[in-house]
Amino acid sequence: MNIKIVLEYDGTNFAGWQQQAKGRTVEAELKRALRSITGQDHTVYGAGRTDAGAHAEGQVASFHTDGRITPRRLMAALNARLPEDVAVLSAEAVADDFHARHSARRRRYRYRFLDRPARPARERGRCWHVRGALDVDAMSRAARALVGKHDWTTFCSASEPADTRMREMHSASVRRRGDFVELELVAEGFLRGMVRSIAGALAEVGRGERPPAWVGEILQAWDRRQAPRTAPAGGLTLMEVIY
Repeated sequence: MNIKIVLEYDGTNFAGWQQQAKGRTVEAELKRALRSITGQDHTVYGAGRTDAGAHAEGQVASFHTDGRITPRRLMAALNARLPEDVAVLSAEAVADDFHARHSARRRRYRYRFLDRPARPARERGRCWHVRGALDVDAMSRAARALVGKHDWTTFCSASEPADTRMREMHSASVRRRGDFVELELVAEGFLRGMVRSIAGALAEVGRGERPPAWVGEILQAWDRRQAPRTAPAGGLTLMEVIY
């Protein structure tokens, strides 16, 4: 049976989603819980490889089981074994050819800035506290240049292969919600460091350090030497994976 689950997690104490030799990861915790339930090792596919310190409200994973445990019981068993900073929100049986990563059509990420004078207490680790009020209108105008199909060399990690850097951004919006300014991006796929680099660029615009047109100019430059400061991971959340 092919199982699709939706998870949320607080990424503060994780070294990201993807299992690695060192560091606590969400994938490793999920595999450990599955083994505890079934007595077997599982290959788990995640829809997005979130960074160390980044969060998720709608991460999707898929894996195959022998079908002896129903998705509903499996969800309950996983939540009983996973650590308190990870939760399974839903579980369902899906077609055998479903793949959490390859079947996804779009992903939606949110980046949150806090621009009030006082530092955050309840939301610490969940936003980027910036000094000075952000100009949301200027950030919104700058974000328009991101929509469309582009080579994202300026905004992605240098480790990303050159032939994978062309991606389509379906929407890019910036809005204020109380003390927070929220950047929301929807694209067919995101490269390593891409959202945090975009957030860093828009913060420079919002603080008046750069004009709105600058974002489009460095995007079209395809030059990592012009890359802006990368925003902290704590403000980043994978909100939804669209199939």
